[in-house]
Amino acid sequence: MSPRIRTTLAALTLAALAATGAGCSNTETTESTAKAAEKAGIGTGGREKAEAVKTDPDVQALVPASIADAGVLTVVTDPTYAPMEFTDDKGDIIGLDPDIAVAVAHKMGVEAKFEKGDFNGIIAGIEAGRYDASWASFSVTPERQQKVDMVSYVNSGTSVLVPHGNPDKIAAITDLCGKTVAAQTGNTQVLTTLPAFQKDCADAGLAKITELVLPQQDNVNQAVSTGRADALLADGALTAYYAQLQPDAFSQVDDIFVEPALLGAITKKDTGLAAAIEAAVNSLIADGTYADLLEAWGLSAAEIDASGVNQG
Repeated sequence: MSPRIRTTLAALTLAALAATGAGCSNTETTESTAKAAEKAGIGTGGREKAEAVKTDPDVQALVPASIADAGVLTVVTDPTYAPMEFTDDKGDIIGLDPDIAVAVAHKMGVEAKFEKGDFNGIIAGIEAGRYDASWASFSVTPERQQKVDMVSYVNSGTSVLVPHGNPDKIAAITDLCGKTVAAQTGNTQVLTTLPAFQKDCADAGLAKITELVLPQQDNVNQAVSTGRADALLADGALTAYYAQLQPDAFSQVDDIFVEPALLGAITKKDTGLAAAIEAAVNSLIADGTYADLLEAWGLSAAEIDASGVNQG
């Protein structure tokens, strides 16, 4: 994601949300986030636009027979990563990722069925055939491409979120040395970003980062809001979103933005489904729906020009 996404989100007028207490559950956190986002008018039109998408015969011709015959695309996600995927006050999964999944399914001539899963187990679930696909903010990496096919749909990158006012005056990667930094289990920030930051600290002769790796993004957010962690690493869309949605709890460090990369939907390897998803995303780009969905979530700066399979 381009650094411009921070400006895009910062320009939005968002309602403040009280900082989440340590005793709140993940469900309570995401539902409260959804209510605040709805009050602010963020993302309220995305699903309606996605549901209105019509079948594209060229895309439909690429859909594997098992999915076409069932009429359903089973999609798994970990809905704790607003604004990409989270739950509303009814428990329904909302966000940019599910909106794109719904639109892609309609291009295929089928319906999207959502299931909740733990982020760290989604790839294994795809490999085992429990789900057809996942939109869960997976960065496209060579390591993941060895296990699953990845279809690009937005740009991304890693940013830093700190307590309100940035009390530790974090402005550079080395300012994190000796601090406690939280991130979600199994994501790019844990697999590649933190190890790279640890090397920067070692090269500078500074203390190691204390890594606080937690199972869900809501846990990571709470660690910072309650003082358990000094900072967190996450996708720039998430950090910008929460810095504006909960200004009394969080601040984004604008000077740190690393590892720009694509996000990809994932499928089991060599099933043909990735080609169908690629064609569907490109069809959405061509007819303008894709741009509308990103705009509905304030994420226009994350747009790509064309989707591809196993890029990068």
